[in-house]
Amino acid sequence: MTGRFSKENESRNVQASIDDFIDLIVFSPYGSFKADYFFGFVFQNTRFQISDTDDKIEDKKIQGDSFNKNNYANDLKTSIEDYETRIKRVRVSMSYDTDYKKVTIDVSGQYEEDYTEKMYKKNITFNIW
Repeated sequence: MTGRFSKENESRNVQASIDDFIDLIVFSPYGSFKADYFFGFVFQNTRFQISDTDDKIEDKKIQGDSFNKNNYANDLKTSIEDYETRIKRVRVSMSYDTDYKKVTIDVSGQYEEDYTEKMYKKNITFNIW
């Protein structure tokens, strides 16, 4: 490797790296990574199903906070804790706009960069059926 290659491919910073990896987790359905079937976010396997009147898909709520065990936010929190170990004290909340069929995910936590504890926040929005 040359110095030019290293310069062109150096990572921007820890937060940008975490952002990219969380995007990968959120938008990867279970089974998309052959070496580990459970890598990703189980919601992506069901996002094209129609939700019921209680805004549930397969008996789990679309909306909610990761403190509640019976929603997709808790599943995403578990995936982030399993695969993105740089974030500590992870919290995930999901909201669902039924008129526009839009899901909004807020991820927060803490990470370390340059021996300093920093707050982490990320917002992800996408549409479902």
